[in-house]
Amino acid sequence: MPIKWSVLLFGWILWAGVAAAQDIIPTDTSHFTTIRIDPANTMGGNVSDVFASVNYIPLETTPESLLGEVSQLAILNGYYLVLDYDKNAIFIFTNSGKYHAKIKGGDQRIGHFMVNKWTNQVAYSGDNYQTITYCDLDGKVVKQDANITPEGLPALYSNSFFVGAKEVISYFTYLNIDTTSKYYNAYYWSLLKYGNPVYALGMPYTAAQTKIDVILANLTTMTTSGIDTAFLLAKPYEYGLYTVTPHTIRLAYQFIFPQSLSLPPDFLTNPVYNLKRIKYVDDHRDLIYSLNNYYQVGDNLLWRECSMSSNKEEYLLYNLTSGNLFAIKHILPDALSYYLPFYETISSIFDNVGFAYCDGASLYTSVSSLAMFKTKEENKDKNIVLPAVLQTYFNKGNARDNPVLVQLQLKKEL
Repeated sequence: MPIKWSVLLFGWILWAGVAAAQDIIPTDTSHFTTIRIDPANTMGGNVSDVFASVNYIPLETTPESLLGEVSQLAILNGYYLVLDYDKNAIFIFTNSGKYHAKIKGGDQRIGHFMVNKWTNQVAYSGDNYQTITYCDLDGKVVKQDANITPEGLPALYSNSFFVGAKEVISYFTYLNIDTTSKYYNAYYWSLLKYGNPVYALGMPYTAAQTKIDVILANLTTMTTSGIDTAFLLAKPYEYGLYTVTPHTIRLAYQFIFPQSLSLPPDFLTNPVYNLKRIKYVDDHRDLIYSLNNYYQVGDNLLWRECSMSSNKEEYLLYNLTSGNLFAIKHILPDALSYYLPFYETISSIFDNVGFAYCDGASLYTSVSSLAMFKTKEENKDKNIVLPAVLQTYFNKGNARDNPVLVQLQLKKEL
């Protein structure tokens, strides 16, 4: 038998064995919406032009609850969960911002946490994912599970999401793993893994695609917009947004950016870029190499465009009905936000900064107390009537207090 046919037959046998053990969830690309975006042609305006309401939630400052920044934010059963990476702790606040409890990390910092809405638990690792610790909303440890598979990799990690009491969907980027290794498992070559242990795969990729090196600092991850078992996902170096559920994967939106801002059409397939894609992006700093922090609220899409250049619009807001495109950084505070900041750009390795969370109805950001007090002083000549919660915050607090969460509701028609 010719060698090339032997290789093909071996590959087919290997794939058949994988399929027998693990289902492949197909990616449906038959129906999607194409959106042409030019970041140079964005709209600005005032807060009241874009948002229907702005609600400030000061986080109570005590010696026990003092934190520096919101590295990650989630909402679970009416409680705000706030990770401060530098403090190595997850802080738990009530929906009014009152401090409730704290989960302290171990010798290795907590880099991310997961929420299980079916068990009302917070899950995290303080030992580089050797184990997973589960806590209740009082910050008490419920259990700690071993987390390393027989193949030597973590079963759950920073991009794992609960879709049931014991069900998860996990995402990770392209891996360059030798298939001859005793630790190799065919499910390594897929962007999505379903279950623990893995029972299904999504977005499998080929041996050639293992040479796709990815910038982990802005690693694309999944986000949710109010539906506990549905997520948005963008693949590395691509401009499509997919919807991911426990049983389906579907391309929903395909963005087209100007050629001057886009990666080469063959960027993912041409072997000349193998293991050189990070360098290429670094050398071509204006190119958009990733979409991140993407959310959908009704007919509105919000996302962050990532490039190596600091001269970019970053967060963009697009209305699917009108086609209007807004740059968040060009939206100015007004009376609706009491002339206070509603958004603060933070440079960080984490995925949840800036616009940190979406519950399907509202977007959530955070603003430092330093920025809040500074802006209030700058606008002291304006006749601003503050709500009671902000009056108390400014009268009793100071610029060193905890950050303030900001709940934003978008207008239905933009």
